[in-house]
Amino acid sequence: MKKIAAALIVTALLPLPMQAQETAEKLVASMRKAEMTYKELMTLMGKSIGMMQEGVVTQNRELVEQGANIIYTHPAPNHQPWDIMKPEDQAGFKQALLTYDKVLDENTNEIVKASRQRDWLSAAGAVAQLQTSCVSCHLQWKDKAQKWPLTLK
Repeated sequence: MKKIAAALIVTALLPLPMQAQETAEKLVASMRKAEMTYKELMTLMGKSIGMMQEGVVTQNRELVEQGANIIYTHPAPNHQPWDIMKPEDQAGFKQALLTYDKVLDENTNEIVKASRQRDWLSAAGAVAQLQTSCVSCHLQWKDKAQKWPLTLK
């Protein structure tokens, strides 16, 4: 619970223009566009985390690497991700996308690093941190998301 609270506090304290040169629009534009909705993309991300978790539990570094590769190279959905939010929530969600994209990569880096060192207990802790990051974002945004993106209605 403390980790979730800490993640929420860190996100809340981040300044809105975290990095002036980086925007959610630029982040999404830098990714390959896939034929899937944001919800489907989140399912893919969850599967990749499951792959890494299974890789850690079974001490299978290749499974960890494959799951990590999905996190590092995931595509963008077939719509702007913030379109799942009401207009008044879109600016905050864009900031969350920037924040959590970096956090997921950092958490994944820790999992990969520990698995390469065969430090499976540290890798397990890093998987738990990654899951906490995901849950923290979901706690902030999932109930605000609309069933369909505004652009796909």
